[in-house]
Amino acid sequence: MGFTMRLHITHISHYEYQPAVETAQHFLHIKPKKTNNQTLLNHQLKISPVFNELIEFLDYFGNPTHYLSLTARHDKLQILSESTVQTHPFFEYTHGSMDQSMGFGNNRMQQHMGGDSSLQSELSSPWRQMQSMEQLTSPMEQYTQAPVVEPSITSELNNIGALEVKDFFTYRAAQIYNPASEFLFDSPHINSLKVFNDYAHPLLQTQSVLESLNALMHQIHTDFVYESKSTEVNTPIEVVFRQKRGVCQDFAHIMIACCRAFGLPARYVSGYLLTHPPAGQARLIGSDASHAWASVYLPILGSNKGYWYDFDPTNNRSGLGSPGDDYVTLAWGRDYSDVSPVRGVIQGGNDHQVNVAVTVLPVD
Repeated sequence: MGFTMRLHITHISHYEYQPAVETAQHFLHIKPKKTNNQTLLNHQLKISPVFNELIEFLDYFGNPTHYLSLTARHDKLQILSESTVQTHPFFEYTHGSMDQSMGFGNNRMQQHMGGDSSLQSELSSPWRQMQSMEQLTSPMEQYTQAPVVEPSITSELNNIGALEVKDFFTYRAAQIYNPASEFLFDSPHINSLKVFNDYAHPLLQTQSVLESLNALMHQIHTDFVYESKSTEVNTPIEVVFRQKRGVCQDFAHIMIACCRAFGLPARYVSGYLLTHPPAGQARLIGSDASHAWASVYLPILGSNKGYWYDFDPTNNRSGLGSPGDDYVTLAWGRDYSDVSPVRGVIQGGNDHQVNVAVTVLPVD
């Protein structure tokens, strides 16, 4: 990736309940995060009806997260998130040896009360000024960015075999803890069943780790058919594997399951992708959708460094830290359950309908 793009994202989630909801508590993952490949320029969140409490914090994986509480009776809920993001070539945080992109342990929090239905993440707002001052003294913010030439990293990774990475993460007594090892294990939506190891093993055992993973991504892209509404959020991964059809969430889960079954740490990434309308047709507002892909941690053997390399089996694209400049990362976790845009608990509202509209536009 050698270019930059400025992208504006509008994400609207609209819920209608019957009967009305008495109280509700939700967690939101709809604010893009700061990564080695992107900078969040601004973010605005509008919520209707008036809420009782909104708390912004970083979750366990370092993702911007909002806790939303509504205590008044309501039969509709609309959450509007608007973001502007600058994507750019991979930048590395050079202060010390800690991998800032892992994001563990930083739980800085901001609280909004009193029913403000519009919150804009800019330095002009008092709460953002407070957060900015706090960041000046936060150890996690004392990093300087240094550009990294991706071909040089790719060259290093091409000299490492997938079996070597597997051996690196094989448990041994008194082994030094690596945070990426937390992504080796099963999670709510992903079971590293033998069938996934059988599928991936021939592709992963014979080549360099990057060549192997790109071959696996390409195989999933070839073997599986993208078909909207062919699966539900809770469709078991083994069902998706048998029917060989699904959506981007399913394909990301399949690739992660293959990597974990083989012994490679892999995580789920949620975000957006700039799409292009057919030739001669105008771009349709609200016609885009959230996107998802996989990311695999690859250590540089003999050093304390390593990199997350992203793979999008839906579109057969990959890259260091991001599959491309036209991708925006929202959040990452073990699987979809860690990063779903909106999840929570409601009292009432036995029947509900949800409509989601996403628009990703390039900013000139």
